[in-house]
Amino acid sequence: MFKYTPVMAAVLLLSACGSDGPKVTTTPVVIEDPVVTEPVYSFTNLEATMNTDLANNNAPAVSIAIMKSGELIYANAFGSKVKDGGEVVDTDTLFQIGSTTKMFTATAALQMIQDNTITLDQSLPSALPTLNLSSEHTGWNDITMHHLLTHQGGFDDFVDWEPADSLMEFALTTFPEEAGQMNPAGKFYNYSNPNWSYLGAIIEYQQQSPYAQVMEDKVFNPLGMTRSSMSYTGVKADGNYALGVSTAMVNGEVISVGAQSLEEITEPTFGKPAGGYTWSTPSEMVKMGQFILEGNTAVLSDELRLKMRTEQVDTQFGFPESYGYGLFIRPGIFVENGWLPVTVLEHGGNTSNYTSMFWILPEQDIVISILSSGDGNNFSSSMFAALDASMDLPATVTAPLEPVDHDLFASHVGQYELDVGVLEVFEEAGVLKLNIPFLEDAGITYEPILQGLAGSTFRFQFDGELFFLTFLPDQPGGQSTYIRAREFVAIRVGSAAVGAVNKAKVKSPSKIFSKPVTLN
Repeated sequence: MFKYTPVMAAVLLLSACGSDGPKVTTTPVVIEDPVVTEPVYSFTNLEATMNTDLANNNAPAVSIAIMKSGELIYANAFGSKVKDGGEVVDTDTLFQIGSTTKMFTATAALQMIQDNTITLDQSLPSALPTLNLSSEHTGWNDITMHHLLTHQGGFDDFVDWEPADSLMEFALTTFPEEAGQMNPAGKFYNYSNPNWSYLGAIIEYQQQSPYAQVMEDKVFNPLGMTRSSMSYTGVKADGNYALGVSTAMVNGEVISVGAQSLEEITEPTFGKPAGGYTWSTPSEMVKMGQFILEGNTAVLSDELRLKMRTEQVDTQFGFPESYGYGLFIRPGIFVENGWLPVTVLEHGGNTSNYTSMFWILPEQDIVISILSSGDGNNFSSSMFAALDASMDLPATVTAPLEPVDHDLFASHVGQYELDVGVLEVFEEAGVLKLNIPFLEDAGITYEPILQGLAGSTFRFQFDGELFFLTFLPDQPGGQSTYIRAREFVAIRVGSAAVGAVNKAKVKSPSKIFSKPVTLN
């Protein structure tokens, strides 16, 4: 059995993605051709693994579906619809899918490209002409549809705002007033949900229909995903849904809090295109995987569908990974004893109450969806057990991590500007360190040592949280200009990029290192 290692966990944190629980197993749905009996699959180990994972996470329920060569070979659900017991889930029970939504948003956006409604190189203000920008937002004119689809808009991913009343209010008013660009568009990949909120707003404006309705009419229904929904009323009327579990801090202790009604599952309207309120089942999710593998010209041309699963931007974390349009693309998987050399197209997702794992193995023609009703769940062992049951796993090889390049340390050294002040990177005894005066002035302690992980990516610890920082030059082979983290981007003092973007409203020092809202 393959398992995650600490290295693998750290690597996956760079991207994008327990308490005791019930061990209730429903009757599995195994779909076989009544005439053709080969191949024969055994899912005994998978079921045992899923029950173990369920007990080790805060979710009261988990559901899985496996498709191979266009056939659903296995579907099953474990646990109960509500924390601490109650009605058991089945394979038709709805779960939220979080940021796995992005591949559906990408599909709807590319449909407009296909219809010549907009173009991939069209600017954000041109595609959304109701967006009235001030003179400080001039950098937004350089943001294209391609940038939004590949997390290259440079948008801040975390700002303290009250939830907007609508997607358009968020896109036209809330975000421009409260947030901004952390770096110029197109410089590098940096996962950020507002890219996708703007894609949703463009879809809504150009189609003259609510985003959620467009998704139902032009994506879900044509793919046969008739029970998938972004509507509270639709899910409520359906009636078969799992109520998720979130975590809360009570008297200094982290506890699990289970929702007791659908009304307790918040609906962040602005986050729908990024994954804030999408419901589905694994058996419907694998239909999206089938579309990505086989195509459906009634939904999207093969040319544009293949762009979704083709490398569009390197994530530059020091290991092989790229991002297409709404999908991560990896030529292998980190496992316990190295690297499993199988290509994976994937996109996970989290909301405050649910977790999604969605993997496509194009060379083996396999699609797997795992949905659970808890936040931040880890069902990786179940995913590997599903792979083991569905294919002959190849031998592992040495993991292709780029070595930390000490020769580049000198190019990283310098002062970098943030909203609230300047931080300094210096080298001491062959180790890179940070000096952050604005944290010290605020009486906030931090670990100054940068621990090298791979390439020019380092780990930084602040207030018990881990942050992953990557040094990136403005030009290949040049001096480092940017320190990229999902939470912030620092720009070298004196660089032309300083002042070229409109930063978010100045935050407190501790807020600079705040984690993004949960839509990933």
